[in-house]
Amino acid sequence: MPTTSVPPAPTTAGPPRRVLTVSADMGGGHEATAAALEEAVCTIWPGTETKRLDTLDVMGPGIGPWFRRIYVSNVEDTPWLYELFYSSLWRHRWFTRASKRFTGSWCGRRLKDEIDRFAPDLILSTYPLGSSGLAWLRRHRGLRVPTAAYVSDFSPHPFWVYADLDSNVLMHEVAVPVALAGEPGARVQVCAPPVVGRFHPGEKQQARAELGLPTDRFTVLVSCGAYAFGDTDATVRALLRAAPEVQVVAACGRNEQTKRRLEALGEPAERLLAMGWTDQMPRYVQAADLVLSNAGGATALEALATGRPLLMSQPIAAHGKANADLMVVAGLAELCTTTEALENYVRAAVRDATVLDRLTERAQAHRDGHDLATGLQTLTARDRDGGRWRVRPQDAFFSYVERGAALQEIGATLELDEVAPGQELSRDALRRAIADSVISLSPLRQRVVSRGRLWWRPSDVDLDEHVTVEEVAGGAGAVQEAVDRFWSTPMRRDRPAWQAHLVRSDGSTRSMLALRMHHVYGDGISALGLFDRVLTPEPGDPLRERAPSVDSAPSGPVEHAKRVGLQAALTVRGLASLATRGRPPSHALNRPVGGSGRRTVMVGVPRTELRALGRAHRAHTHEVVLSLVADSLGRVLAQADLLTPGEPLRVMLPIAMRPPRMDRIFGNWTGSVAIDLPTAPMSFSERVGQVRAEVRRRVVRGEPQGAEAVMRMAGHLPASVHRWFAQTVYNRRFFNSIVSYMPAARGPRWCAGARCRALYPVLPLAHDVPLTVGVILHDETAGIGILMSDEVPLTHEQVRAAVLEAVRDARAEAGVDDGADSGDSAPGSDRSERSDRAPNGGT
Repeated sequence: MPTTSVPPAPTTAGPPRRVLTVSADMGGGHEATAAALEEAVCTIWPGTETKRLDTLDVMGPGIGPWFRRIYVSNVEDTPWLYELFYSSLWRHRWFTRASKRFTGSWCGRRLKDEIDRFAPDLILSTYPLGSSGLAWLRRHRGLRVPTAAYVSDFSPHPFWVYADLDSNVLMHEVAVPVALAGEPGARVQVCAPPVVGRFHPGEKQQARAELGLPTDRFTVLVSCGAYAFGDTDATVRALLRAAPEVQVVAACGRNEQTKRRLEALGEPAERLLAMGWTDQMPRYVQAADLVLSNAGGATALEALATGRPLLMSQPIAAHGKANADLMVVAGLAELCTTTEALENYVRAAVRDATVLDRLTERAQAHRDGHDLATGLQTLTARDRDGGRWRVRPQDAFFSYVERGAALQEIGATLELDEVAPGQELSRDALRRAIADSVISLSPLRQRVVSRGRLWWRPSDVDLDEHVTVEEVAGGAGAVQEAVDRFWSTPMRRDRPAWQAHLVRSDGSTRSMLALRMHHVYGDGISALGLFDRVLTPEPGDPLRERAPSVDSAPSGPVEHAKRVGLQAALTVRGLASLATRGRPPSHALNRPVGGSGRRTVMVGVPRTELRALGRAHRAHTHEVVLSLVADSLGRVLAQADLLTPGEPLRVMLPIAMRPPRMDRIFGNWTGSVAIDLPTAPMSFSERVGQVRAEVRRRVVRGEPQGAEAVMRMAGHLPASVHRWFAQTVYNRRFFNSIVSYMPAARGPRWCAGARCRALYPVLPLAHDVPLTVGVILHDETAGIGILMSDEVPLTHEQVRAAVLEAVRDARAEAGVDDGADSGDSAPGSDRSERSDRAPNGGT
């Protein structure tokens, strides 16, 4: 087969184009660290788009205030309870695992759609619950974007560190064994304090002059923190008692109550300056002789970055004490556990300036020995140390079902116009469009390996191998032959299993672009998400497929419990229905697929005709489509003696089962129902009525939920048993064929300047199921794609004619003119399409 490869492309994704930071408004430290990382990202990679998520906001309405109230209450009113929780994380491994699993599932499910919409190339977390959610996504949703957790406290606790993440970034070498004790096997590294660039060493007297502070005082900067934990008044009074030369600068932030209490002490400004929020904190740190904190979070890191000595005084419960102890071990801070000790230490420092020299030297050495930028660059450059990730059971299923030549390769053939009058699609333009998708979709840079079970592993991508162009001599017939050859040639498995092939003919103004990926990467919705990344919408198109989904379901705990109960009942009912379902009819159609030869039949039907038929028969679009498929197959298969007279054709119909608010994400998220399609001669009205009743009966019985539950449960079996189970249920003993319907983009799309006229889906065959049908509703055309193995004694012309005859007869019976527009108020109209929870998961 003559091919022309596109120019070579780099095998790595290059610098990140989109970086997501996951933080939380819980005190100031997490947000400060996120701001520092974003600043570093924009400095290292100019032009990079950044986005920040507040984990607590993502977790649900009211969660942020609730969590903050609990945290403040515990630290201030019940420190013993906070200490108990903190110590339990270290003492009881089961408690730690359970807690992290719970918060990870909760947070991860809420983060997934945000990540999918933004499509980041790098994710940086600065909040423990955010890290927990990202680790859960890595394990359960196949998240393969490079991801790191930055521990903005000096001492990491078990909730901070995760073995599933690519890196856990610590503030000092002495924190490494602590992190590994909390999470054995985690990947850790040490970086410079992650603070914004304005916190850097500066001349003390110059800073004081700019701020209007006395230049002859011993200045102590007291950071009260976001919540002003501890007895700030007692701390300030102890500092003032230490020596008359001491001036206290108390940074109260937005805590007006603390500011007013300190001002009520009546001290002159040269002794006590209680200030509210200010954007001059970097200069105040530079102006200080000593920085005092009781938590060891952002203030401590800012002092280290500025080269100022740090004193920990009466640290708050749990992590505050741990931070103080570890900083003392590292030689970066001194600790005063009482006001008397604080008073004595400051008095000594005032009398002898060399008392603080050791702290200053150690802070400078730590700052000079580490670099924030290097750690970020290492994170994006590394190949995750040869890391691997388990393939989800629902995805592994479609690798296990492969038997012989029945490979599970899913995709579509796109019909493209010329780019401009007399111009054809450029292979370089196509390469650039595909390259952009490869960069933004990390799953396309992974391949599956088998080590007992199936695992994802990173892999290089050479676009010369994945994107090819073929020139053929002749018209539509030559293009059809080239497309059939593409679908007949299996993909290689030693690289990421996806491929794009452009077929151009000198006898036609249009070209065909065939796109495919292995079913293990995802279902039909995943494939449509991939196609949408390759295609370009018209200006002003809202890209509804990537817009935030609207979850209209009740969100309260009672409503949630009811919803869970309903789903459980449907699942049980569906399992019972599946268990009592008889075997499908026996047809001559079902014969083993012996070779790799494939034929694709592509037929386009105007959307307006489907809408008109839906209005005429008061049916949803997918019910009209299934009826047309039943009529078409009945005609052509009976003609070839492939159907048993009087028997229906049982088809497996995938149903979208994606969790709420998750639209375009890789992976298989489908249930299914087995529908008996009426293929005997009858009126179209009667056929639609039978199809409608059959589909709704199976859905009401909970068969989609039951099938999904079976897929999940099978994933807990040993790999060999899982493979046996998959091959046992995915064959003619349960269905005669596979039919899928998927609504795609509603507006026009272009591929590298060429308008896409239609998408014709290609569904994989099963071992003894040699014919499948897919329908994609794209723009103004319903693209019907039929895949047949060479064992099926039918020609392209016979199948195409049967489809066109079925459409013509249905239109004539309903009195629908060619291209009729049925409006948008009937069940088959646009409005019903949007609200119809029709089968749209695809295989």
